[in-house]
Order: sequence, then structure tokens, then C-alpha cells
Amino acid sequence: MLVGCGTVTFRTYPLEEALERVKRAGFEYVEPQATPPFCPHIDVDDDDPKAFRELVKSYGFKGATALWCTHGAIIPDDKSVEYGKKCLRWARAADIPVVNIGDGFAPEGMSEAEAWELLRSRLLEILKVAEECKVYLAIEPHGTFSLTSEGLKRILSISDSEWLCINYDTANIHRAAYVESRGDEFEWKMASEAEDEVEVLRQIVDRVRHVHVKDIKGNECVALGQGDVNIVGCLQVLKESGYEGVLSLETEGDFDAEEGQKLIVESHRYLTRVLAEIL
Repeated sequence: MLVGCGTVTFRTYPLEEALERVKRAGFEYVEPQATPPFCPHIDVDDDDPKAFRELVKSYGFKGATALWCTHGAIIPDDKSVEYGKKCLRWARAADIPVVNIGDGFAPEGMSEAEAWELLRSRLLEILKVAEECKVYLAIEPHGTFSLTSEGLKRILSISDSEWLCINYDTANIHRAAYVESRGDEFEWKMASEAEDEVEVLRQIVDRVRHVHVKDIKGNECVALGQGDVNIVGCLQVLKESGYEGVLSLETEGDFDAEEGQKLIVESHRYLTRVLAEIL
């Protein structure tokens, strides 16, 4: 398994500072986001993907692992199809193998059947470009359907394409919550009931192509191994399945740069130690 870190920990700081800090902490891979205003490190409308690829190399990284999609809440965001396609093409040009996206929560007054049909039709439209670009379209637990094991399996049933997969977020499943970014705004979204993050992973692990390792205490992100999420249990499931992809450290970036630096350094130390013990 490869070890990476998202720039979102330093989402309120320039991309270059985020890259420098992630590399300084010892990570060999990095994951950017294109989710303004929450984490505006990539602008797929204006940024040059080839220049980004060279920037990543200039900091000594082996590569960028995934890109969180602009307008990435499929059900409630009318721009999700347009930007899903745009982000996939941008990622291909930047040598990023995965684009992360979520179903998002259905707007008030929309029935479950209506939400499902909207998700299904939009996802299939975006998936066409993923297949053309040969970039994985990874559903993250991020909405009405995806925060449960049955919901994730239902989404995966939309297509058996190898390019439709999961970006598994350990903490989102644990607390059944996440930050939803929609264009020019973002807010916390909560589901009614959480499930066990290890058991959910076990049920869909064969379709996992990217992983967000995130630990929390209550709703606050903490260094890996210091919170309530069963990180070791998730890593054991991944090991047993033969997963050889990326473990990308993620937080919500709700602290200053020095606090974030301490968290990612401690997390890197923890993750490399645990991997050495179980592999």
C-alpha cells in the first residue's frame, strides 16, 4: 500500500505551501482538491494540468493520487455532470488516476425514487468520460445513499465498469457525516445512523481504488490512532483483500498550519508503523 496525504489539511493556505508541508512530513504521494471555496487548490477552468504535474514533481512527490471533483455532489448540483467530465479530462492530462465524487444529499422535497434516478442518470453520463479517459470515477461516502453499505453496493450496481469504483473514507462512514461543497458554498451534512467502518469496507473492498484514512474524536479530526475510528481494522481488511493502492491521509483542515503540520507528522509516523506491523 502507498502512503499519501491530501492538501486539504492546509486548505486555507496556498497550494505551494500545502505541497511543501506534506512533503516535509515524509509523504511520497499527494492528493489535491478542486472544491472551492472549501479547498480551492485546483481550478480546472483555469489551471494548466501539465503545469500542475510538473509542480508536483518539483516538490519531490512520486505522483498525485486523486482529485476531488468540482461540483462533486451529484444529486443536488446541476453542474455535477459538466464538471465531473471536466475534472476527469483535467485529471487525465495531469496524470492523476482517480477523480473522487459523491452522490450528495437530495434536496428537501425530492423523493428517494427521484433522487436515485437523478444519481443513476448523471453518474452514467459522467462514467462515459471516465471510460474514455481511463480515469477511475470513485464514489466517496458522501450523501443520501453512499453512507451505508447497502447504499454503496446499490450505487456500484449501476454499472459493472471497472472505472466505477469507491474512494473509501473511514471517518465518513464512522460518523455518517461529511462536508458537502457545492460551488460557492459548503456545509456539514449528517445522516441518521452510522455503520461500522470495518464491516462496510469488508462488503465493498473489491471495488475500492483509493482510500481516505481519517480519524476523528467526536466530530473533530485528530491524528491517526488518536481517535475513535478503527484504522487498524480497516487496514487489515485492505491487506486481506490484496489492496495495493493509496492510503491518503485526510482532515477537514479546521486548524492553523502548525497544528495541521503536527497532525500529519504524527499520522505519517503512526501509519508507517502500523503498515510495517501488519504487512
